[in-house]
Amino acid sequence: MKKCTIPGAFALLALAAPVAAQWNASRADSHAPIGVMADHRHEAGEVMLSYRYMTMAMEGSRIGTDPVADADIVSPGGGFMITPTRMPMTMHMFGAMFAPSHRITVMAMLPFTSSSMDHITSHGGSFTTESSGVGDLKVGAMIGLADWANQSLHLNAMVGLPTGSIEQVDVLPISDGMEVQLPYPMQIGSGTLDLRPGLTWLGQAGDWSWGAQGNAVMRMGKNDRDWSLGNRVQGTAWWARVLSRNLAAGVRLVATRTGNIDGRDAAPSVNPGMVPTARTDLRAGTVVEGGLSLNLYIPQARAFRIAGEVLLPLVRDLDGPQLETDLTFVLGLQIVPVRH
Repeated sequence: MKKCTIPGAFALLALAAPVAAQWNASRADSHAPIGVMADHRHEAGEVMLSYRYMTMAMEGSRIGTDPVADADIVSPGGGFMITPTRMPMTMHMFGAMFAPSHRITVMAMLPFTSSSMDHITSHGGSFTTESSGVGDLKVGAMIGLADWANQSLHLNAMVGLPTGSIEQVDVLPISDGMEVQLPYPMQIGSGTLDLRPGLTWLGQAGDWSWGAQGNAVMRMGKNDRDWSLGNRVQGTAWWARVLSRNLAAGVRLVATRTGNIDGRDAAPSVNPGMVPTARTDLRAGTVVEGGLSLNLYIPQARAFRIAGEVLLPLVRDLDGPQLETDLTFVLGLQIVPVRH
């Protein structure tokens, strides 16, 4: 991803954004699509509780922008004896926000994830590995930088704490019935302290709203198993329209660049010559996705929202062979039990 992508998106939206009346937090589109985290601040004294259910479908592998057949990866010229073919992943994300002042909203998010990965071998066999557990806790604050007319700008100051396991194990065909360390994509956490800075801009005009967010994940050193996940940079922008008093629909574009893993797990089962998921130099990539979203707002139920979003890939350029993501679906609930 070019360095100008995120600020360029902000600039384009700024030029296109009309000027209108004061920001209205009670509209159905006053929150971003549910797949966007840390998108809005609250009034002083407000509390918001949230729950998100997310599922990702990954099937088939890609080298660069080209798909590659699973059989080719485990063929004599493919370089590996095992390859993953499919990886469904489910996440339950629990969140809480509290605004000690109009300018600052503090927040925490804790995920629970479960994944399974199907594999085939060069000898015609197949097997599945599984992992599940509590992921990395994310805490921090959204700090207001500017509010003017129908727009606002805030800093996302977040950190990721290494509460998720990096020692997930399962039985492999070569492990004689013993549970052994699984490769990197099947681990639950990062094992490192992660800085997660970002910047979010929001606006409204008439029946329309818009927003843009740039964020990063920066790994601080290596974990206890002597590796760290790659850094990540992401930019996203969205437009939404109020369809009725309680309903809004939106479209979103998101671009993500992820780096390769630094270091290496020394466990014999994480063998880089055996399976692509054990290769630390085959985890990077750039993905561009497009999304459709719906927000349902019910103010009579103490500011209750239910929202959904579907993301589909537009561009996938992966250091591979690497499993590709075909679909991401997010369904969420947000409620403000304390409202002034």
